[in-house]
Amino acid sequence: MKKYIFLLATFICTSIVAQNIHTGYHSQAYILQSSTNAATMPTSNFVFGIPVLTNISTHTQWPFSLSEALDKRQDDSLAINIPSIISNFGGKDAFYVDARFNLLHVGFKVGYDKNVFLYFGDELVSDFNINFSGDIFDYLTRGNGHTLGQKINFNKEHFDGTLYNSFYLGSAVDFNDQLKIGIRFKVLTGIANIHTEKLNLALQTSPDYYQTTLYSDVLVRTSGGGGDFNPIKNSGFAVDLGAIYQATDDLELSLAINDIGSIKWAEENNQFYTTDGGGEYEFKGLIQSSSDDDSDTENQIDEIVDSLTATMEINEISESYSTKLKSNLFVGAKYKLTDRHSFSFLFHSKKHPNVSVNSFMAGYQLQLGDSFQLLTSYKNFSGISNVGGGFVWSPGPFQFHMILENMLLEVFDLKNFGMHMGLVLHFGRDD
Repeated sequence: MKKYIFLLATFICTSIVAQNIHTGYHSQAYILQSSTNAATMPTSNFVFGIPVLTNISTHTQWPFSLSEALDKRQDDSLAINIPSIISNFGGKDAFYVDARFNLLHVGFKVGYDKNVFLYFGDELVSDFNINFSGDIFDYLTRGNGHTLGQKINFNKEHFDGTLYNSFYLGSAVDFNDQLKIGIRFKVLTGIANIHTEKLNLALQTSPDYYQTTLYSDVLVRTSGGGGDFNPIKNSGFAVDLGAIYQATDDLELSLAINDIGSIKWAEENNQFYTTDGGGEYEFKGLIQSSSDDDSDTENQIDEIVDSLTATMEINEISESYSTKLKSNLFVGAKYKLTDRHSFSFLFHSKKHPNVSVNSFMAGYQLQLGDSFQLLTSYKNFSGISNVGGGFVWSPGPFQFHMILENMLLEVFDLKNFGMHMGLVLHFGRDD
């Protein structure tokens, strides 16, 4: 139990910097652009990301708002609306965080025309998601009376979390001020992982004698949190690819594919929890008569628990395994109406184990002088609409950005929250 608490706390507490950079994708903030597109070329010759302050962001999403989960009674008291909670799960991820915490970022231009940008850095990455369906909550609140004779499957549930360190080395090349291509290589070190490869649970109640049969087929992989844990043995590799094409003087098109890779978790660091195939147990109830004393009931309960434990026994084994990173696809377009006004479009798709989460965004950028840019956006994120906004301020060698992905902070209607804030130093600006 302590191990699971450690893993869960690690994923949540390190979820500081999110990959869901949408409003800032087409901004002047170099670090936001570079995080999502490896082809990004800064306007300066040297970039230094201040550790911890480079980019501090957070993004979380949940399936229902407080107004959907609660009902207001006539006396102004609140009651939990179970049917609404169940209907809002819909088989999608109930909670997930894609997080990156920058520990170091250094880059510089090389070449006679300064058309090649080389950079390296280190970051801590956390990917965590819980996938729920409403079936479990429906069963717990309504019971099994309406499903007699039917097999109720709880196989849509999924837990997946990975924490790893990524040391990266990248390059962006500017071809004739029209096409930029970039690539970023990542050497990965796995720190912690929990992954439900199989979590097939089911119940079936007989309409004749009302006995309930339990079915279980479970395989859960974990790594990290143990006393002899050595993260150096958990190794992996990944790559990011990006391209930016200046179609006309005013129209810019971009494409990026990130996190193509995997991590191999060493046998010495991990454990499997499995039923070794399907387990099945039939519960026929308790037999109670007026002549029985409490010890008879306790003996029956002990017998049931022993039988259930033997039938559904979780075996603990250890062997190496691999997990793929959750890849990200970005497709963008930006049109410069004038030197001050620009409009943009962005599509982002993130591949989770059981579903792809898609985002569509329309943005507007207003340039106020050479050093200040205002940003606003309208985004549909996995079916939830948000209005975002923020600014990028670049006085002298400093570049500071602050963005809210959801500016309409109606607490009872809130389903997600996102924020980006950071400070980067630039030297030898081209402009």
